[in-house]
Amino acid sequence: MKNMYLSRVELDISKKQTQVALSARNKFHGAIENTFFGEDDERLRNLWRIDKVNGKMYLLLLSRLKPDLSNLVKQFGVASSTFETKEYDVLLNRITEQSVWQFRLVANPTKCLKKANGRGKRVAHVTPEHQKEWLVRQAEKHGFQISGESLQIMDSTWMMFNKRGERMVRALAVTYEGLLKVTDVERFRTALIDGIGREKAYGMGLLTIMRTNSWMD
Repeated sequence: MKNMYLSRVELDISKKQTQVALSARNKFHGAIENTFFGEDDERLRNLWRIDKVNGKMYLLLLSRLKPDLSNLVKQFGVASSTFETKEYDVLLNRITEQSVWQFRLVANPTKCLKKANGRGKRVAHVTPEHQKEWLVRQAEKHGFQISGESLQIMDSTWMMFNKRGERMVRALAVTYEGLLKVTDVERFRTALIDGIGREKAYGMGLLTIMRTNSWMD
């Protein structure tokens, strides 16, 4: 397993650049890509998301290379702050079968509708019930089980961003929280590293966990 790094930057929402990036997520995507420019082709596989914690806003980044986020802090961060980076492998190595974790995930739950011409069209799940059902199905694929009683949708927001500099895209970002139990260690680690769902380059797909002994059937 390659080294992984989890980094965090406190965002200054009074900055014009930050406000623009929060409404056009491709700005954050571009800044993150520039952080790793020329380093490694795998830079395209970084995961990130925006978190709100105790009234503050943070950019959370999971990367295969140890980042220098100084320029990103200058662009979007609080002037007096710096970025934090931790080795993620410590957590990955603690994962065992049947272990229980609190989790947070920002994801883009979608389904494919078949058109009359046989082509498929990707559309978002917009109801809380369908959004939860989507995550339960994803959990089965990715080596974990969700406690249905604990599962909550904390936020559901439409995002607009310019994709590959060609067209504006509208995608639904849903924030999930709850408890999960690991059923397949390797598949679960892969989900943590590679993310879940679509639009990963634009702030969705990053699953984070915290150890707990609680479980709700």
